[in-house]
Amino acid sequence: MLDAIQVQGTVQSRYDSRFTDVGGRLTNDITEIPRSIDVIPEQLLQDQHAREMDEVYRYFPNVVNNDGYGGTREDYIIRGFRRRDDVYRNGVRLKSNSRIDPATIESIQIFKGPVSDIGQMTPGGLVNITTKKPSWTSRNHAELNFDEHGERQGMIDSTGALSEQWAYRIVGSTENSETFRDDTTIKRQFFAPTLTWMGANDATVTIGYEYNRDQRPLDRGTITTATGSGSRSVADPGRSVRYDAPFSDRDSRSHLGEVDASVPVGFRDWKLEGKLFYSNEQTDEIHSEVRSVLANGTLVRRVEGNDDRKLSTFFTRLQAKGSLDAGLPLRIATGVEYRYQEESWINFVGANQTGGTVQNPASSRLVNDSATASRTHRRVEQADFGPFIQADIDLLPTLTLTMGARYEFYRGSAVVRNLQNSSVTSGSYPTDQKLTKTAGLMWKATGNVSLYVSYADTFQPHNFYNGDTTVFPAEEGRQYEVGTKVNLMGERLFLTGAVFDIKQENVVETVNGVARLTGGQTSRGFEVAMVGNPSEGWNIRAAFGYVDAEYVSDDAAIDGNRPTNVPTHNASLWSSYEFKDPASPLNGLGLGAGVTLVGNRYGDAEHSFELGRYTLVDLGAWYYLPIGKDRQVRFDVGVKNVTDEDYLTASGGSYRVAVGSPRTFYGGISVDF
Repeated sequence: MLDAIQVQGTVQSRYDSRFTDVGGRLTNDITEIPRSIDVIPEQLLQDQHAREMDEVYRYFPNVVNNDGYGGTREDYIIRGFRRRDDVYRNGVRLKSNSRIDPATIESIQIFKGPVSDIGQMTPGGLVNITTKKPSWTSRNHAELNFDEHGERQGMIDSTGALSEQWAYRIVGSTENSETFRDDTTIKRQFFAPTLTWMGANDATVTIGYEYNRDQRPLDRGTITTATGSGSRSVADPGRSVRYDAPFSDRDSRSHLGEVDASVPVGFRDWKLEGKLFYSNEQTDEIHSEVRSVLANGTLVRRVEGNDDRKLSTFFTRLQAKGSLDAGLPLRIATGVEYRYQEESWINFVGANQTGGTVQNPASSRLVNDSATASRTHRRVEQADFGPFIQADIDLLPTLTLTMGARYEFYRGSAVVRNLQNSSVTSGSYPTDQKLTKTAGLMWKATGNVSLYVSYADTFQPHNFYNGDTTVFPAEEGRQYEVGTKVNLMGERLFLTGAVFDIKQENVVETVNGVARLTGGQTSRGFEVAMVGNPSEGWNIRAAFGYVDAEYVSDDAAIDGNRPTNVPTHNASLWSSYEFKDPASPLNGLGLGAGVTLVGNRYGDAEHSFELGRYTLVDLGAWYYLPIGKDRQVRFDVGVKNVTDEDYLTASGGSYRVAVGSPRTFYGGISVDF
C-alpha cells in the first residue's frame, strides 16, 4: 500500500485552449482549422487578475483596445479594423450598451479575418465568448478580489449533477468598486443559473438565464488642445482628473435567456440542433462633453445623455451536422438563422457651458440642465435571415478542404422624432441580399507541421448616421491568408504563424461635416504566437503582430494614413510557473509575469496628434493551501503596471482620449471545494 498523495494547485486541463467553434458550427482542434485563432481560457483570466475583457485583448497579436464609448462597452481593433457589433456570445452576434461580466466567461476566442458562414462582420475578425455550462462533475468555487484603488468584487460558481439526467450551474458576482479616476464608482450585480438535461440517446437540452446590472459613469478621459498648423497636443492634468460633472451617471440592466437543444437523428453521428436566444437591455445615462477649448484655455462643455434606451435582440438557429462519405469523407454543418434587433432611446443635448480650464476643470460648477435640453426620440430596427453551410472535406489523409458560405437577406428602418417641434424624419434601406463564401486548404506536411491557405469575404450594412436616413451600400471586404501551425515537444508547445492581406470597400467617412462614401481601407501584415506548457507547472504564451493599415480615400487629408488607434506592431509575453512536487516545501506556490508592448498610434484620421507607445509589466503570485480532502484555498497578490507607465489606451476623438491605469497592487482569496 502506498501513502495517499493529495493533489495541490491548478489542474492543467484548466489551461487547455485548443478546441473551439463559432456560430455553433463544427467543433475542431484549432491545429486543424485553416485560419488564425487565439484562445484564452478562464484560468488565465484568474492568474492575470483580469477584471475586464480589455485587460485580455492586449495579449493577442494584432489586437488592441479601442475607446468603447467612454469605457462602457466592449471595443477592440483586430488587424487594423474596428469591431462593429462583432462581440459574439456562444456564437450569437450580440450588440450591447454595457460590459461583459468576466464571471460568465469559460473562454475567449478571437477569430482572425472574416468567417463567411457567419455573414455580417468586419473583415478584421471577431471575438466569441463561451460561457460556463453545467457539468456532472461537482465543483464549487468562491472568490473575493480587491486592489489599492478600491476594487471590491466577489464571485461564486457552483456546478454538479442533480441526477443522472440533470446538471446545474449557478454563477453570480457582485462588485462595488472605486477606480483611480476621480468620482468613479463601478457597481455590478450578475446572476446566471443554467440547467442541462441529457437523455438516454445523448439528446441534450440546456436552458440558461442571465441578469446583469452595470453602473459606471461614461468617462471620456482627457482632451487635446490645438498647437498650430493643424496639430494638437494631449493634455496632462493628472491621471485621476475627469472633465465630467459629478452628477454623471449611467445605469444599464439586462435580462438574457437562451435554449440549446441537440437531438441525434438516428444514423452515424448526425444531430439536429436548435437555438433560441432573447435579450432585453435598458440603459439610462447622463454625462458632460468637452466641445471646445477657447484660446485662453477655458473649457466649453455641455450636458448630454440618453433616457430610456431599450435594446432587444431575438435570434434563432436550426441546423443539422454530421459526417458523410460522398466519395470522400466529409463533415458538414448546414442550417438557417434569423436575427431581429430593435433599439429606441431619447437623446438629449443641453446648452453650452463655459468655465474651468484644461488644468483645473472645476467640473463641480457644471449645471444639470437636462430637464430643459433639446430632445429627440430615435428608433432603429434591423433584421437579417440566412441559410449557411460549412464543410470539411478530406481530399487526402494529409489534405483537408474547408468550405463555407452564407446567403443573407437583410433590411432596416429608422425614425427620428424631434420632441420640441414634433417633426419626423424616417427612412429605410431596401431589402437586400449578399452571398459570402470562404475556402481553405490545410496540409499536414509532417506529423507535427501543417501549412494552410485560405480566402474569405464578408459584408456589413451601414447604420443610419446622426439621424440622417440616407443609406449607403454595404461595406464589403475580403481576406487572403497563408499560415503554418506546428506542434512541438509532444504537443506541449503550439506555434502559429500567419501572413494576411485584407481589403475593405464602401467605407463611409465624414468629409467637411457630411457623411459620404469615399473609399475603403487596406491592411497587410503578419503575426506569430506560441502557447503551451513545456514542462509540468510551466505555462507560457507569447505573440508578436505587425500590420500595415491604410485609408483609401477621396479626402487627401487622410488618404494613405494609418487608421485611428492602430499601431504598426504589438507584442506580449505571459509566463507562469507552479511548483507541483508534493515533496517540495514550495508545493502549491505559483509565480506569473507578463509584458505587453503596443506601438505608437494616431488619435485621429488626420494624424493631428499621437497617442505614443507603451510597455506594461505585470507580476503575480499565488499559493494553494489544502484545507481537507478535495478542498483548497488560493491566495493571490500582485501588481499591474509595475513601472507605473504613464500611457494612453485609445482615442475616440480630440476630446475623448482614454487614460491608462497607474501601478496597482491587488489581492484576492478563493476557495475550491
